[in-house]
Amino acid sequence: MSNVLRYLGVLLLFGIGAVHLYEYFADHYRVIPVIGVLFVLNFAGAVVLALALAGPLRSLPGLSSVPVVGRAPHALVALGAIVFSLGTLIGLLISEQGALFGFHEYGYRTTVMLALGLESGVVVVLSAFLALEARRLRPPPGAGGSRASRRDQHVPPHR
Repeated sequence: MSNVLRYLGVLLLFGIGAVHLYEYFADHYRVIPVIGVLFVLNFAGAVVLALALAGPLRSLPGLSSVPVVGRAPHALVALGAIVFSLGTLIGLLISEQGALFGFHEYGYRTTVMLALGLESGVVVVLSAFLALEARRLRPPPGAGGSRASRRDQHVPPHR
């Protein structure tokens, strides 16, 4: 299930990138100061995050020796993708309610609704992925631990 959520997150991230690239070219966002550059950066960021989330990160040499990242590299990328999607979502909502860098988005067109759905989907799907990863990384009860924790466990007497 964890891999299904991860790859669904990959598809959603590619979708976010595609919507922003479409807006850049088809809706002429490329001529809007600052916003045009942000749309290209959003496309690039979504593609990089999607490729990193889909890639075989555990097989990269030396990565397993990095303290936090080595245990769950996809979880770290998923967390970055959630933050990225939340930032994009917040930027869109700000531009709908007011102005963002002097730009005001008018109305909920199809591409705006699609972007809202994809960005929200990334947050939900990759949050579920992170929850499963956290459960997977947590040691099972009674595994490892100190002598005191093993000593305090109740073991029924043999008869």
